[in-house]
Amino acid sequence: MMRLSGITLLSGAITGLLAAASAGAQFDGRYPRVDDFGHQIYLEQHELPILAHGAREPAPAPDGQHLAFAARGWIWLLDMDTGVATQLTSSPDIDARPRWSPDGTRLAFVRDNGNDTMVVVRDMRSGRETVIDTSTMDLDPEFSGDGDYLFYTSGVGGSLGLWRYHLASGAETMLTDLPQVERNARRINTRDALLYLHGTGAYRSLRLRDFISGEDEAVVENTLTYHLTADVHPEHDVIVFASPTGNDYHLYTMDLSDPRVHSQITFGTGFAQNPAYSADGTMVYFDEPDADQQFHLYAVPAYGGAVQRVAITRWDPAAPQGQLVIETRDEAGEPVAARLSVESADGRSIPSPVGPTYYDSQTGRHYFYSQGRLQLDVPAGRYRVIAARGPMHMLARGEVRVQRGGSAELTLSPEEIWDAADAGYVSADYHIHLNGDGQHRASHADTMASILGEDLDHIAPMSWNRWERLIDREIVGMETAEDGHIVHQAQEVRSHFHGHIGLIGASEPFFPWFFGPANPALGDPDLTNGAVFEHADATGGFATYVHPIGDDDGPFAGDAPSGIPLEMVADSLLADRVGIEMVCAWTSPLGNAELWYRFLNVGRPVVAMSGTDTWTDFHRTPPPGTGRAYVRAIDRIDDFGAVLDAAIAGESFVTTGPALVFELGDGSRPGGVTSAGETSWQVQLASAVALDRVEIIVNGQVVQSLGGIEAGTSTVLSGNIVLPEAGWVAARAYTSERQADAWPTFHMRPFAHSSPIWIAEVGSTDPAAAAAAAADLMAALDVSEARALDAYGDVAITRLQARFEEARAYLRGFMTE
Repeated sequence: MMRLSGITLLSGAITGLLAAASAGAQFDGRYPRVDDFGHQIYLEQHELPILAHGAREPAPAPDGQHLAFAARGWIWLLDMDTGVATQLTSSPDIDARPRWSPDGTRLAFVRDNGNDTMVVVRDMRSGRETVIDTSTMDLDPEFSGDGDYLFYTSGVGGSLGLWRYHLASGAETMLTDLPQVERNARRINTRDALLYLHGTGAYRSLRLRDFISGEDEAVVENTLTYHLTADVHPEHDVIVFASPTGNDYHLYTMDLSDPRVHSQITFGTGFAQNPAYSADGTMVYFDEPDADQQFHLYAVPAYGGAVQRVAITRWDPAAPQGQLVIETRDEAGEPVAARLSVESADGRSIPSPVGPTYYDSQTGRHYFYSQGRLQLDVPAGRYRVIAARGPMHMLARGEVRVQRGGSAELTLSPEEIWDAADAGYVSADYHIHLNGDGQHRASHADTMASILGEDLDHIAPMSWNRWERLIDREIVGMETAEDGHIVHQAQEVRSHFHGHIGLIGASEPFFPWFFGPANPALGDPDLTNGAVFEHADATGGFATYVHPIGDDDGPFAGDAPSGIPLEMVADSLLADRVGIEMVCAWTSPLGNAELWYRFLNVGRPVVAMSGTDTWTDFHRTPPPGTGRAYVRAIDRIDDFGAVLDAAIAGESFVTTGPALVFELGDGSRPGGVTSAGETSWQVQLASAVALDRVEIIVNGQVVQSLGGIEAGTSTVLSGNIVLPEAGWVAARAYTSERQADAWPTFHMRPFAHSSPIWIAEVGSTDPAAAAAAAADLMAALDVSEARALDAYGDVAITRLQARFEEARAYLRGFMTE
């Protein structure tokens, strides 16, 4: 329904219900879903507002004397003469993206309540707010030239499309129906037309819609450039837009009557976003983050020239202020880094003034990192604070009241439930990203701040491509170390159709970074992921198939295998060294296990790896270490390569939260070899969240199942089993039901799995288990080859087909008549 506040009007039911999330999906999200967007986490990350402490999204007023902007979750009004910024809105939600009516009497903006977004129109004289809210997401308002209509984006039609709303009558009209995303509408004052952003698949474009001629055409086209936002000159057919140059974003202007030439007006190293013309068209205002990821407003002459920072001499908040000082300490009383979430009594999230602020799309909490002591300037009132230090510490919670003009202090100490270092383990996340077109540019220093807060030792950010933009290409192989904490730059080879591969420890990047039938053919199309594994061997790297299986039931639950990356089976059978990302923030560890077990059962020692697949520069993202490995290599903690070698050797367990140390009675531990026959086993288990299942796995089958443990406890479980003549044994623990709030971890499925202990020798196989696994994997190869032939059509793929056949030959040796 359409709601106008403070009164509520029913305008008829919205038809076309949004599709529900898949039952097997590992990301549910909180916002209404659209029909035609595969990974909605990307839509929410790139298209929705963010919470930031600094000033963003400038909107110069028609009077030329004021400028509206977003900061700290509110809309502010800056007096350009005095530099005083006055708070306009006081909602407990996040207000962003302001735009003025032509006469300056109204201001429209987006309001995000953490479950949905809506458009608000504020009368600047009375302060009264009118809310336009459909059952779906609503974004990016823009007034018509006469001020009678509001253009905005809504998902009512199943996609994020443009609508026109008559402010007096409430009548609404759908304007566009292109797939996926249409937003950031800007009126063109010289004619009856709109400029807007369209994003679909890998492409982003600025489109011009002429209401007189009915034409709608792209005037600027790019690929995967999520800050391709624009504004239109108030008097001329000229636009300004933000567009990438390598890892940076700069501002460009263009004459709409001759779109062949783009004129760059900002230079150097920067990340310019959200451009907006001044009322007289002589200046362009924009925002940009500094080295501490705090945003500021800037101005540059419309034709280019010296960039100047917009001065805010004083902030004039709507409510009395005070100071909140939060200290986090370890059990010895020493300052320690931590993840913090700070909320007021009415649920308002407080952003960080010293670093980026992130958002947990599952729980709706904002969070950021403190290095032990942090001072926040906040409205007077009561606050709830949560402190976390990764999965091996309990949450510490506290409440505090901040008095007007006063200073309140709160000290929190997350209790450790398992000491990894004392047990001999190094923690590692082998799959995150520094930069993926988020709202700021991240460095190893930014990642170091987060891994300290998550009590994580090693991390491998992966440089990746936005098609032709090879983000962070030049730092592949770079390493940053600080007191045993190491950031080692890796690469993700995003050969989309063939399956993504994480390349860790290689001395140089692999080329091409992308290929396959859904990508432009920039050379010989007969390429395979097998070349990535050859490159890894030649350059000292290790290759892992990342985020493979999304469904809890696994790829073999249906009539035919499904959901397996195209070349994963072939590469796992043929490559000398290969990993499977058993735990990841976005996939199912139970589903991944079903595939992994089959590789082990045919004698392939595929390595259980772990990675979060998070982004340091994203706003809506889980923290690093949500998926992590604990590697038995504490004596080598200062050597990233040595710890990686121990992980490859299987001396580890992987987890989304619990600690699980598995050992057999003869002293054998994961990565080692034991003997057939009766033996005892022992599992040391600790978890900050409750677990209800602990299982012993032999050759892919659960042979013993026990209950779990309560949240915040540890225990030692033991038993006896009879091992067969060959194969492997391992242990796992998890929650049988997915969790809506699994903090301190972020994965909906708290889960841990040991690497295998092999029986008799590494790669030994049980005949019956091997035959069954070979049959499943043979069927998966058939499905993959059929998919490849269908996708490539007439294009010859002789290398790929030869690889499929070589993998089949390997499997035939295990299959019985």
